[in-house]
Amino acid sequence: MACDTSRAILVIPAHREFPRGLLRALIRQSGLTVEEFIDLL
Repeated sequence: MACDTSRAILVIPAHREFPRGLLRALIRQSGLTVEEFIDLL
């Protein structure tokens, strides 16, 4: 098992609604799966 201490910088728009697919793309850029993201909520 390895510990990855790298960090990613993500820009999250401050809009009430995102264009279709944007949230999924941001999750992917963060290195998480959708399931991992949902578990963090």
